[in-house]
Amino acid sequence: MEKTCFVIMGFGVKTDFRTGRKIDLDKTYKNVIKPVFEGLGFFCLRADEIKHTGVIDKHMFEGIVKADFVVADISTLNPNSLYELGVRHAVKKHTTLIMAEKEMEYPFDVNHIAIDHYEHLGSDIGYSEVLRIKEHLKKKVTALMENPEVDSPLYTLIPNLQAPTFTEEEIEELKEESEELKSISQLLEESEVARKENNFEVAITLLEEARAVHPQNDFITQRLVSVIYKSELPNRANALHAAEKILTVLKPDKSNDPETLGLAGAINKRLFEEYKDEIYLKKAMSFYQRGFIIEQDYYNGINYAFMCTLNSTMRDSRFEAHADYGNGMLARKQVINMCNEIVDDSSFEERDDQERVWIFLTLAECYFATEDLEKEEQYVNEAKKCAELGDFEFNSYYEQREKLETAINTFKEKYGSE
Repeated sequence: MEKTCFVIMGFGVKTDFRTGRKIDLDKTYKNVIKPVFEGLGFFCLRADEIKHTGVIDKHMFEGIVKADFVVADISTLNPNSLYELGVRHAVKKHTTLIMAEKEMEYPFDVNHIAIDHYEHLGSDIGYSEVLRIKEHLKKKVTALMENPEVDSPLYTLIPNLQAPTFTEEEIEELKEESEELKSISQLLEESEVARKENNFEVAITLLEEARAVHPQNDFITQRLVSVIYKSELPNRANALHAAEKILTVLKPDKSNDPETLGLAGAINKRLFEEYKDEIYLKKAMSFYQRGFIIEQDYYNGINYAFMCTLNSTMRDSRFEAHADYGNGMLARKQVINMCNEIVDDSSFEERDDQERVWIFLTLAECYFATEDLEKEEQYVNEAKKCAELGDFEFNSYYEQREKLETAINTFKEKYGSE
């Protein structure tokens, strides 16, 4: 009978709220876990790949309690993943593997359990690390197939419990459903392809279908909000208000999720451009600032810096104007340090091309604002070397550069230089 593996982990980008780091869990699953188990002849799936018109929870729990192997990645200490891991330990005495990104801070209740660590760069996993952890996982699974060891704390204390297993008919049913119906994973992948082709109507439809199945999933909601506001359909203002309305489900005013805060900042930044109402400017600056404080990332940082500069041009008080302008410059210095740390890291070349482009263009924007045009040109050229990604990134950069230049010149005309 074919062996099965069920993977307990979130999907998409998740935030570790203890460290503020964002981790793309899809890269761990698709580049490491799934290839290893499929290479060993397993039928391997994750919750977002379950294709069923009924209640997904039933099929998910069947996978958790009946699969021959379960891999649980608890990198961001997601409560759902920890709960599902507990269910697995309650019904299976062995073949449960726990993985986590090496910077995760463990709570007491799991720090005594064997955990396989790997290094995650946030948006991706380096090529050499993928090879290392795949080889480690392959050897471990092979050994456990031949000689299963008890890994459940419960079965260590109560060794005679009987564990459930899949029947051959249930495995075939799972496989048939996987072939007939679209999974959440497929819907997300197809929506991303449509988005990259600027086919926003298709992308929105696919994401709405995914959200109908998982209405409480923050990642799907965030992706939908992002695509709607960028679509500018039926027009820019309506798209922004529609995206803002959906985002309220994630409570951005109270949220500590950097992705939610970044989206709220982006929408309000564009609403300010649309209506010139200072309330949107203030809200955008506040959202970006909170995201920057929580995650200490260059995206929220560079946007917070811009909103500070823009806000300085709206001040009636010279003192407040200079304070805002100075805060923007201080944020840029922090962003420069963050980006340089990333660039100087030995794993930088293993990051994907698009991320490296945005890091270089962020540095370029910072140096433009500080009037170091030589370094600005240096980093724009570095971005161009990364890959032929098309015009979007560079058009976005020069459009933002023009807005920044206008804000800086307006500040200097009204209040003089610092």
